[in-house]
Amino acid sequence: MRLPEKKLTANSGQYLLWVGLAMSLLLIGFFVLRGNRPSSGKATGDLISAQTLAEQYGIRVNLIGITAAGGLVDLRLKILDAEKASLLLQDSSDVPTLVVGNGAAVLVAPEDSTGQLLNNLMDDGNVFLAFPNVRNVLKPGMLVTVQFGELRLEPITVK
Repeated sequence: MRLPEKKLTANSGQYLLWVGLAMSLLLIGFFVLRGNRPSSGKATGDLISAQTLAEQYGIRVNLIGITAAGGLVDLRLKILDAEKASLLLQDSSDVPTLVVGNGAAVLVAPEDSTGQLLNNLMDDGNVFLAFPNVRNVLKPGMLVTVQFGELRLEPITVK
């Protein structure tokens, strides 16, 4: 006994189109979520105090706080001496990153928001960086280390 052959119709083509579209969206979603994970790793480099950062590099951390209903971490820097600060912030590898706790996660500011940091340093200027708080890994009261390239600032309590 033979089963009747089913002919492909326009409806079959639409079905295949919808299945293909759904699979594409799933793949895109997978790669987007994979790219938004906080990286993990230990803080490396020399540990300095807030006073040393201000005296030697002309930078003071004014605030590290959670904002936007927990979705962003706000880092506010005061440039005390632009000439000294430019020695620390020479290229994009020196842009601050936030090391959560003992290195469980590292938060990185989007590249498009860091251009102002390297190009517009002014005495008594302010720099504001917003870091995505991926999966809400950072909460008020936790300790975070600001890392400038190989230089680490002593841990600061998040507000």
